[in-house]
Amino acid sequence: MAKKPAPTQAPLSEPKPGAPAEELRYEQLIEQLESLVDRIESGETGLEESIKCYEQGIGLVKRARAILDQAEQRITQLNADQLGDAPDED
Repeated sequence: MAKKPAPTQAPLSEPKPGAPAEELRYEQLIEQLESLVDRIESGETGLEESIKCYEQGIGLVKRARAILDQAEQRITQLNADQLGDAPDED
């Protein structure tokens, strides 16, 4: 009997409905943001609902930017550490 290949990446866990942006991973933030954009662009929501979606989207964007800023700082630090530890090639 043939074995199924192991998944190469763990599936993203579904965020809890109404989970605060602070609890979501970057990928989940982007998924929720895309969902909000789709809802607004569909034209099926009224003005008030669209504004609420927009406000929620702003929060998601702020959190996503913060995550990206942290990642950039980590990469900058890793690069600095590597350059500081590199032997001289003279």
